[in-house]
Amino acid sequence: MVFVWLGTGREVVKPWPGLERAPEKFLIVFTGIGLGHAEELLESVEVVEDCTYVYRALVGNYRGEKICVLNPYFGAPASVFALELAIASGGRYFIMVGEAGAIKEGIHIGDVILPTWALREEGTSYHYLPPEYTPRPSEKLLSMLEKEVRRQIGKRRIGVFRGGVWTTDAPFRETEDKVKEYAKRGILGVEMESSALMSVAEFRGVELAVALAVSDELYRGEWNVGFGSEKLRRAEELLVKSALEVLAAL
Repeated sequence: MVFVWLGTGREVVKPWPGLERAPEKFLIVFTGIGLGHAEELLESVEVVEDCTYVYRALVGNYRGEKICVLNPYFGAPASVFALELAIASGGRYFIMVGEAGAIKEGIHIGDVILPTWALREEGTSYHYLPPEYTPRPSEKLLSMLEKEVRRQIGKRRIGVFRGGVWTTDAPFRETEDKVKEYAKRGILGVEMESSALMSVAEFRGVELAVALAVSDELYRGEWNVGFGSEKLRRAEELLVKSALEVLAAL
């Protein structure tokens, strides 16, 4: 059987604007930590009540710039749905702040991963780009984000790591063989959205970068969790502030 990659034809169903009078700049978060800290930092915050395709959406000002904060549901399909509608609403710059499990030794709970490429083990991105495509972030946004993250960290003991990220649809199937093999390939962590969001951003011609706070460790032969820890909260809040600084500077 010969495989033929379909999906290059004209779209029949078009994404519609999910927000009225949306700004060009978006912060995407997936946790209560991220959303709560963004709401604390923004001024003149308005909750978008009719934004039913996410848990919550906020619009506010940061350093005089209007920024929208989206809190989508977990996973590639739901987050891509939110991104598509945001792009259709006029969004052009996106920074995703999320959490990831470390799969490479030396990366600990509360550290930061800045993905430079992604391994696609989710299904959504394959509807946008062919299987051989390797998702990558906007170089411009990633460079700005890394500089700001390092500035925010200062002398605090938080590691910052650049490299690959593994995006999966099956969070309870992160097997030992995959953890070991993918770590050898330069992959630092695992999560559920990055490769799909990077792929859609490339397809739609917008800029997107990702910053991940390490929430757990998978490389010890057992699952070491840090959910709810002060280290994780501190790292995630730092990333949210860094993302807002970058978005405001654009």
